[in-house]
Amino acid sequence: MSTYAIFLNQPSERAWDTIKKKWPDRHFVLDDRLAFIAPEGITLTSEIAETVGVKSEEGSLGVVVEFSSYSGFNRSDLWEWLSKVRA
Repeated sequence: MSTYAIFLNQPSERAWDTIKKKWPDRHFVLDDRLAFIAPEGITLTSEIAETVGVKSEEGSLGVVVEFSSYSGFNRSDLWEWLSKVRA
């Protein structure tokens, strides 16, 4: 199952509300400009960007990145969420 990071240039409540509605049990918002999702099934980064609103001129500026591995140091609830959705 793929996991994606969504980076916004500026905070967007609309983008995060969309994420929460579209992937209610498959998202993790780390802060006001970074969130992670783990959709079920095959999903393209372009589809996620369009859904969240970072692929249109009237939407938010940002980028969606699919990742297959991760490393670092962060909040424990992020590590717990990642291990749960990537199991």
